[in-house]
Amino acid sequence: MNNKQMTRFAFYLLLLCCLSAEAQNIRKKQAPLMTPWANDVPTSCPLPEYPRPIMERGEWMNLNGIWEFEEAAEGDKLPTQKKLKENILVPYPWESALSGIQRQLDSQRAWYKRTFNLPDEWKDKEVLLNFGAVDWESDVYVNGRHVGFHRGGYDPFSFNITPYLNRKGREEIIVKVWDPGNSKAIAHGKQNNSRFSEPKGYSYSPASGIWQTVWLEPVDKNHLTDLHIVPDPDKDMFRVKVNTKGSQTLTTEVQVWEDNTLVAQAQGLPKKEIGLSLSEPKLWSPDSPYLYKVFIRLKDSAGHVFDEIKSYAGMRKISLKNENGVQRLALNDRSVFQMGPLDQGYWPDGIYTAPTDEALRWEVENIRKWGFNMVRKHIKVEPQRWYYWCDKLGLLVWQDMPNCFKERDEEEKSQFEQELTALIKTHRNHPSIVNWIVFNEHWGLYDCERLTRNVMRMDPTRLVTGNSGIDARKPSIDYEVGHIKDNHSYRPPHVPLISSRRATVNGEYGAIGYKIEGHIWDTDGPWVHHQYAGKEAATAEYEKFIGQINTYIACGLSAAVYTQWTDVENEMNGLYTYDRKVEKLDRQRVYDANRSTYAPKEIKKGQTDAQHIQ
Repeated sequence: MNNKQMTRFAFYLLLLCCLSAEAQNIRKKQAPLMTPWANDVPTSCPLPEYPRPIMERGEWMNLNGIWEFEEAAEGDKLPTQKKLKENILVPYPWESALSGIQRQLDSQRAWYKRTFNLPDEWKDKEVLLNFGAVDWESDVYVNGRHVGFHRGGYDPFSFNITPYLNRKGREEIIVKVWDPGNSKAIAHGKQNNSRFSEPKGYSYSPASGIWQTVWLEPVDKNHLTDLHIVPDPDKDMFRVKVNTKGSQTLTTEVQVWEDNTLVAQAQGLPKKEIGLSLSEPKLWSPDSPYLYKVFIRLKDSAGHVFDEIKSYAGMRKISLKNENGVQRLALNDRSVFQMGPLDQGYWPDGIYTAPTDEALRWEVENIRKWGFNMVRKHIKVEPQRWYYWCDKLGLLVWQDMPNCFKERDEEEKSQFEQELTALIKTHRNHPSIVNWIVFNEHWGLYDCERLTRNVMRMDPTRLVTGNSGIDARKPSIDYEVGHIKDNHSYRPPHVPLISSRRATVNGEYGAIGYKIEGHIWDTDGPWVHHQYAGKEAATAEYEKFIGQINTYIACGLSAAVYTQWTDVENEMNGLYTYDRKVEKLDRQRVYDANRSTYAPKEIKKGQTDAQHIQ
């Protein structure tokens, strides 16, 4: 099947999904604030875009849309062949307004159910059922039979449901979800389940259930399962390793394209590294985020193709660079100060789930338009399309591992480490991600040295922060491991003692805030870190802080993270209001201040960013 046919077939399946969704309406509810994209969310097939651009197949079926829904109890009988009491719009958390449910469940357990018809073209194919993410524990059934079980609220998972299909008529999927929230020491991030304590300050609403896209893919019994693309700019090559199911004697063919020109091609066996050399490769950076197209095919000696995926890759290197005894962050062997906002990834209408893909793109694009070249994704893992936009638009990412506030038992430690490993393996192909952060401010911290070294071994191509947020006045609690020494100092920003072994960064500072009437989530008790009179005063303070940071750069500071990108619920210290409708600081002045920390000298004040951002 050629690309044109694949595109036509994918469109057909998407249309089939939208037309075959249950012919019933669902009423999206009203949150205290709504984003500009809330009205663009269709009930038939929300978030229709292919959810995994780093490993894309041409044939697929989107299962987002209206599902049946009902609160469950432990020990309930499987509700097969039974209509559930409510409807929910997948993939929005059941606490969100966009889901149509907009409440917490007493049991924190729920049934999801929907039916679908398989296309005739899939009759000889195996079928994969994919979940982008479900928070937190999932039991999946197809046609009344148990398919599989998964724990972890942030990592994708899949099941081969071929043995469970009827192949004729309607097929039934049931998912039972349990989300213990912060009642257990699991990776729940900033979610605060109000059954145990009210969300307030820097903890926010829970986001339970299916919160990323659900989709089906037809595959041959011999098919690709995952890939790992490693850029090696020092040797002008990509190193690719592909895993497969089925016969291990088939050939994996990898092609790298620069625009419409084939620039590298090689083949090898599954699970074996394949090297692809490039002549004068284009380097990826925030100001020039060039992405090579990558095609991978699984085929036999006669040339028959069993599976084909489309991917992409950026040629970039992230490292430390010693300058006069001071370690600095370097991109493509050039010292670059990394300046970014803290981004919690929360939405007033969708909580953990952005209302549309356009909203995700807007988020990344506007972080760049405020003059930032980096973002710290704080205590949350995003859907793959968010990282795709960071890759495409040129935004460096510091990725936190979601954590908890409690001490873990041995079972919870094992679960945490499984989820940490899944985070690395499912996101390591994104060139935008340059720093893994294992712990934040000692929350749920244990075995910091061991876990940091484990991440360094799993991914030697990136930097790793063991614990973001040491106290420079108490160096005994600085775990001297990893690549980065990270201090949090809000007012004023501060530079800790410079390390000759690690780069030194200020991982959180700022929190300049004020309230704007009509754009406040919690009118009873909005919380502002540090209250300012309004836009002018807040902007002047921001410029003052950047002036201080510029003096610290000369001393050895390598990066700074401003808190924060938007207001979040009752935390009122964003550059935008929580609904993304009002800029709280002067964007041009913030842009100029941010660019002063890292832009080359020839960049003039007020000059726009790279041409790829319109």
